[in-house]
Amino acid sequence: MTLTLRDAHPSARCLAIEFDTWTPIVERSMTRPPDHTITIVIPTFNRRSLLQKAVESVLEERRVPIVLHVFDNASDDETEAYVRALARQDPRVAYTRRPENIGATANYAQALASIETDYFVPLADDDWLLPDFLHDAHQLLEATPELGAAVFVTEARNAQGQVLTTYPTALDQIRYGELQPREHLEDWLRYGHYAWSSILWRTKTLECVGEPYLHVGLPSDVDFQAQIFCHYPVYLTRQTGAVYSLHDFQASGGYDVSHTPSWAHLFRRLDREIARERIFSREAYLPLREIAEQRYRICWTAPARKPWSVASRATAACLAGFRLGDWETAFSLVDDVPGLAGGSPSTGFDPTVVRLPPIGGRTLPAHPVSGGAATELVVAALGWMKQAVQTVAGLEQEKLRVEQERSKLEQDNARLQDENAQLRQTLSAASERKAQAELMAETSNQQRASAEAQLEALGNHPLLRAMKGLGLLRWSKTSG
Repeated sequence: MTLTLRDAHPSARCLAIEFDTWTPIVERSMTRPPDHTITIVIPTFNRRSLLQKAVESVLEERRVPIVLHVFDNASDDETEAYVRALARQDPRVAYTRRPENIGATANYAQALASIETDYFVPLADDDWLLPDFLHDAHQLLEATPELGAAVFVTEARNAQGQVLTTYPTALDQIRYGELQPREHLEDWLRYGHYAWSSILWRTKTLECVGEPYLHVGLPSDVDFQAQIFCHYPVYLTRQTGAVYSLHDFQASGGYDVSHTPSWAHLFRRLDREIARERIFSREAYLPLREIAEQRYRICWTAPARKPWSVASRATAACLAGFRLGDWETAFSLVDDVPGLAGGSPSTGFDPTVVRLPPIGGRTLPAHPVSGGAATELVVAALGWMKQAVQTVAGLEQEKLRVEQERSKLEQDNARLQDENAQLRQTLSAASERKAQAELMAETSNQQRASAEAQLEALGNHPLLRAMKGLGLLRWSKTSG
C-alpha cells in the first residue's frame, strides 16, 4: 500500500490510497464532511461519457456542502482516469473502485452503506441533476427536521431531449406540500413511484430500510421508497429536480417473468409495514394495492430471457398467484412442465402417485411426482388449481348462458302476455261495438214498427181515402 499526501485545495488535503487487488481503491478528501452535508453517490460501470454529465450537474452546486462519491464497478474504459483527475481538482469528489464487478445492485447497496453525512442522493450515472435541486431540497429538509425526504419531479427525456413522461406521472392529480404517510401513500400507490435521482433523503431513513438497503433485486428502488414512506412524512413539490435518460441499455428494461419473486417480496414487505404502522384499514388498502399490482404487472409478465429450472418456475408461479393475485401468469408458468396436462415425466423420474381432490364429479388422473420432491407436488397442485379454476369458469359461463336463456324466455313470456292483454282488449272493444250495434238495430226495428202502425192508422182517414180514390195518392206499407 502506498500513501501520497498532496495539496489539492486551499482548505483541504487529499489522500490518494491504493490498496491491493482485493480491496477497493479509494480517493477522497481527508477532511470529514461538515454537518448538514449532502452525499451524492453515483454507482457506475463503463459509462465514461454519460458519467461526466451526471458528475458536472452535481458539482455545479456550490451553495450547500456536498460530497460526490463515485463507485466504479471495475470499469475498463476511461472512467477511473476521469474521476481520479477530477478528485485531484475538487476536494468534494471521492472515488471508490471495485477490483471486480460485483453487480449493479451490490454496487448500489455498498454505496448507500458508505454514507455518513446527514443527507444523500443516489444518482444513476446516466441521469443528471437540474440547477437548484440540491439547494432547494436542502433548504426544505433543513427547515423541517421531521421530513424524511424532499421529492422533486423527474423528467424522462429521450436522446433528442424530448420529455416523454415525468415521475411522478399524474402531476395534476397528486397532492403537494408536506404529506403524512397515509395521504402520501394513497397517491403513491395509486399513481406510481418516483425516480429517486430527484429525491433528497435524510440519511437516518436508511434505518427503517435496513442493510443491505436493496432487498428485492431489480425493483429495489420501489421497495426503498415504500419502506421509508411508511415511516416518514415527506415534502412533495412540482419543481423539476432531475432528468431520467431514456435509452436502450437501461437496467430497468431488463424485467421479465423471472423477476416475479422480487415483486412478490416487495409487496410482502409493503403489506407488513402498512399493517405494522396501521396506515390503512384492510378495506382501504386492498383496492390501492390492486391498482399498484396492475400497474407493475407488465414487469413480471414478459417472457423469460434465459432458461430457468422447474423449481424456479414453480416458486414464481406460487408467488405470482398467492402473493400478487396474478393466477393467469401463475398457471402459464407450469403449463408445459413435464408430467402435467398429459406431458411425459422427465428423465430419471422415480414416480410416486399423488392424488388430488376431484373437481365436481370429475376425477383427475393421478399425478406422478418424484419421491419426496416438493417441486413436482407444487406443480401438480397448481395444475389441479388451474383445472379447478377453468371448471368453475366453465360453470359460471354455463350459468350465465342459462340465465340469459331464462331472461329471454321471461321476456318472450312477458311479450306474449302483453299481446294477449291487447287481444283481450280488442275483443272486449269489439263485443261492446257489437252490443251497441244490436241495440241500435233493435231500436230501429221498434221505431219502424211504430211508424208502420201510425201509417196503418192514418190509412183509414176519409181524406186520404178520397185522395187515393182520385189517384192523387198511392201508398202501401212497402212504399213508405
